[in-house]
Amino acid sequence: MSTATGTTATDTTTGADGAYAPARGSLRALLPALAGHRAMAARTCAAALVEQGSLVALLTLAAHTVGAAVIEGRAPSAATVTALVTLVLVRALATWREMDLSHDLAYRVLAALRVRVFDGLARSAPARIAGRRSGDLAATAMADVEALEFFYAHTTAQLLAAGTVLTGGTAVLAAVDPWLPAAVLPVAALLAAAPFALEADRKFGS
Repeated sequence: MSTATGTTATDTTTGADGAYAPARGSLRALLPALAGHRAMAARTCAAALVEQGSLVALLTLAAHTVGAAVIEGRAPSAATVTALVTLVLVRALATWREMDLSHDLAYRVLAALRVRVFDGLARSAPARIAGRRSGDLAATAMADVEALEFFYAHTTAQLLAAGTVLTGGTAVLAAVDPWLPAAVLPVAALLAAAPFALEADRKFGS
C-alpha cells in the first residue's frame, strides 16, 4: 500500500504472513517532514540531550558514591549530596520539558501531513482511486498519519541524543582508561541490535 501526501509518501509491502511492513527507506522518507520545524526540532533535541545526559551523570555519581561508601567506608560529602539532589531535579525537569517539546513537534508535523492528505485527495473527490472511494482512502490516510505520532514524538530526538551521549561518554571513558570503551561498546552494540533481533524472532521464530 502506498499513501501519497504531496511530496511525502509512506510505502509498505505485504509480508508472508499478510501483514504490512515498511518498505526499505520508509523511515528516511519521514524525516523531510521535519524540515519546516527546524527550531522546534533543535529545542527538542537539546532537551532530550539534557535529559539523557543528566541521567548518565546521576547514575555515575550515585554508583561512585555507593562504591566509595562500601569499599572505603567513606560517607558522601555535602557537595556530593547537593550534586545528587541537583541532578535528580534537573533530570525530572528535563524529562518533562523533553516530553512537552517532542509532542508539540509531533503534532505540528502531523497537522501539516493532514493538510497534505486532504489537498491530495480533494483533487480526486468524489472519484475513485485504484478502485477505492476517496473517502475510504482519506480515513486510511488519517489513521496512517496518527500512527506516525510515535515516530516524531519518541524516536528522532531521542536517538540523536542517545548517539551524542554515547559518543561523549565513550570519549570520557577513553580519557580515564583506554580499555574502558572495550567493555562499554560491545554492550551498546548488543542493545542497539536487540530490537532487530526481536523483530526477526517475531517474523521467523513462530
